[in-house]
Amino acid sequence: MYFKDCEILKIDDFLNENYTFYAHIDETNKDKKKELLSEHTARVKYYFELIFKNKKLDKIFLNIENKFFENCSKRARNLFREMVLNAIILHDIGKLNPLFQNLKMKNKIIRDKNIIEKYQKTIGSKHSKISATVYIHYYCKKLKDNFADLSNEEKIALRFFIVLNSFIISRHHSDLGDFESYINKINKLGDMEKESIFKLDKLLRDKNIDLFKRDEFVLGKNTLNRLKNDVLKFLENTTKEKSICIFTYERLMYSILVASDYYATSEYINDVKISSVGEIQDISEFYDIFKNTDINKKIEKYRKSDFYNNKNKSFENGDIDTLRSEIFIESENSLVGNNNENIYYFEAPTGSGKTNSSLNLSYKLIELNQDLNKIFYIYPFNTLIEQTIKSLSNTFGNNKKVYEKIAIVNSIKPIKKGNSANKNNQDKQISDEYEYTDSDYQKFLLDRQFLNYPIVLTTHVSLFDTMFGQRRESGFGFYQLSNSVIVLDEIQSYKNSIWTEIITFLNIFADILNIKIIIMSATLPNLNLLLEGDIKTTSLIKNRDKYFLSPIFKNRVKANYELLNCEFNQDVLFEHVVKNMSLKKKILIEFITKKSAYEFYNRLKEEYPCEEDGVSLIELLTGDDSIAERNRVLNRIECDKAQQDGVVLVSTQVIEAGVDIDMDIGYKNISTLDNEEQFMGRINRACKRDGIVYFFKLDNMKKVYVDDYRSNEELSLLKEENRQILVDKNYQDFYKPVMKYLKDRNNELNENNIDDFFKKVGYLKSSEIAERMKLIADDNWSTTIYLCTKITLENGDVIDGKEVWDNYKKLLYDNKMNYAKKQVKLYDIKSKMSYFIYQIRCNERPCYNDIIGDIYCIFDGEEYFKDGKLDIEKFIDNVGEFF
Repeated sequence: MYFKDCEILKIDDFLNENYTFYAHIDETNKDKKKELLSEHTARVKYYFELIFKNKKLDKIFLNIENKFFENCSKRARNLFREMVLNAIILHDIGKLNPLFQNLKMKNKIIRDKNIIEKYQKTIGSKHSKISATVYIHYYCKKLKDNFADLSNEEKIALRFFIVLNSFIISRHHSDLGDFESYINKINKLGDMEKESIFKLDKLLRDKNIDLFKRDEFVLGKNTLNRLKNDVLKFLENTTKEKSICIFTYERLMYSILVASDYYATSEYINDVKISSVGEIQDISEFYDIFKNTDINKKIEKYRKSDFYNNKNKSFENGDIDTLRSEIFIESENSLVGNNNENIYYFEAPTGSGKTNSSLNLSYKLIELNQDLNKIFYIYPFNTLIEQTIKSLSNTFGNNKKVYEKIAIVNSIKPIKKGNSANKNNQDKQISDEYEYTDSDYQKFLLDRQFLNYPIVLTTHVSLFDTMFGQRRESGFGFYQLSNSVIVLDEIQSYKNSIWTEIITFLNIFADILNIKIIIMSATLPNLNLLLEGDIKTTSLIKNRDKYFLSPIFKNRVKANYELLNCEFNQDVLFEHVVKNMSLKKKILIEFITKKSAYEFYNRLKEEYPCEEDGVSLIELLTGDDSIAERNRVLNRIECDKAQQDGVVLVSTQVIEAGVDIDMDIGYKNISTLDNEEQFMGRINRACKRDGIVYFFKLDNMKKVYVDDYRSNEELSLLKEENRQILVDKNYQDFYKPVMKYLKDRNNELNENNIDDFFKKVGYLKSSEIAERMKLIADDNWSTTIYLCTKITLENGDVIDGKEVWDNYKKLLYDNKMNYAKKQVKLYDIKSKMSYFIYQIRCNERPCYNDIIGDIYCIFDGEEYFKDGKLDIEKFIDNVGEFF
């Protein structure tokens, strides 16, 4: 056990036994006894130990310890461990504050007006900074009295963690704040310095206030100066790697402390006893079912075939299933042979079964590594999440016990209910009509907040918020990343300007937290080129050309540039598309702006308003469409009329990933080369016929892909050499100038400088880190519009937007509902509201009927739709330009 030789502090040893100190009071239940501070501390310690045990954090903290105390004595190491544990024990000792007891706990332990006034002027009723001060006082004294023989290097390191742990304690009821600012205020002594360490320590030692058991040690000027100087000296000598280690430690400790505190408080307030943090206890319950699917049984049959075991086999005349099986088996074999690596690159052609292979790889990693106990599947688009959950439903849907352990965590899905990992009665069958208790709602909310699910599907934005966000809620689930498998799909779609930061963080996170990361794409950039020195990674496909240059994948789609080589406008495109419509084929047209997509769709509909026999179907798909509408469109593409008369699907970039369609002819506005490959993966996907894509230039991609070097026209299909890359599928040649640009940018003597940024990481400047690592930039000109319409789901249910809006208002203003129940229901209703919300740009307030916060509601939303699609012209004229 990591803490076996550590002294565990007792909270009562610090407090005057003549007083009773409380931690919580249940305002909703006057008959419930107040929770003693010692009881709360015991509960927090219990949950800290539960998290530590269930998430197997011993090795994680040993990794951190080895980074900072590698050449240190056993006594220094043991003191570091003790400081970790007792940061949990002392986190709430500041609740001895008489104002906290008087005002918050209704416990008037002090009535002396002079004492009350001293606390009022210094700290008010707050408690976290008092806790931080007690922690600093205790360990500065202990270091001075009992560890004077340690080396100066050891003392500096320990003083650093004394201050860092106190900072985490001080922030456990707020966001992470700025550590550098905290350091600079440590030695402030002036009268104007409210809440200073010096003043709080002086208050605790006040002989007229006997709440706290005093000692003779003083956090005076010299002690605080040394503390500050040693912390700054430690940071000044910190490498890039150690800066990220400090950042990792801070978020890990913060996450564990806040989780333990939340779980303990929920146990007292809501009678919720947490017994699991959603870890995978037995991977075979997933893996055995997965192996038994038809597709994977065929792969295993192929693995045993004479053809597979023939060393001289050729794929010249092979079929796509054979190549998919080869990719599945080769990636697995490479992973097994390199089991000790942390980062795996998985590059395979579009349509080659990467999703199925990645599921296999994630299960295999946990099978091979007993410490791993959670899987995160991360996607850049919600459409990819929907596609994957559909696959998982097909695999595990018949086993409810297993399937209930998989959760989608994003903005458009309600909080998972019914089979919480922490439900009191696991045998109770819960139906849709079951009336959940307040305790149930509290469990559901805790599971969502702290990611207590064995398998999580979420977006890259959500993952990065957990890793880098500065909000209090952002860090809740960080400890869950420890001992996990993370599958990152389509990483090339991540914000291009921070690729260096991304791979640098991932590399260190993986090393410290024992994360196995699978990075996969059909157009995978070699991110190792952005790192200094060697990085241990494994390419799961050793000879990519074996698959990419196979005729099945290489020749299934031909690129045609005649529309790039002529005088071009929308009329030229329209005539070209109409000509191909006569072939009664399935045609896909992608624009890179919604405006152009809507204009072209409307023009086609005006020309062919009726779905007559012999006339192709015409459909539109954009990011504005709900899941129900998207599924309706995709089903129409496969209907009998579409097969007989053809179909034209006009779309935006939403079609490039997460939409499982197979079209005959494609048209695409040029953008970045990796996006061209993604689009081509929607054409002749089954490799059963000839496919062709016509590229054109209508909209300028630089206006769409802002701050992305790949949008440089020198790297586009306007250049012959890039057309050859598209043929040869050698995307590393495309990425070489991109990588060079990023490396040059990293060395610029301005805000882009990578070394300066990682210095800020070490100083834990949370707002600047969060801003730099934000995948999607804020648009200060955007306005949120809610259009009240009626939406019909696939099952026939109708969602009334006005009814949803009214229920949202009613719920917001309900101040009597249990907090957890209200939050869960808000998640539920917000998932429905997403059907009706649009982001627009407008110079002035739009005409609206109602407003909540920054959401403008228009009751007659149907007026802005035509044939089920947004009437773009009317929308822009009356509301604003949307995106």
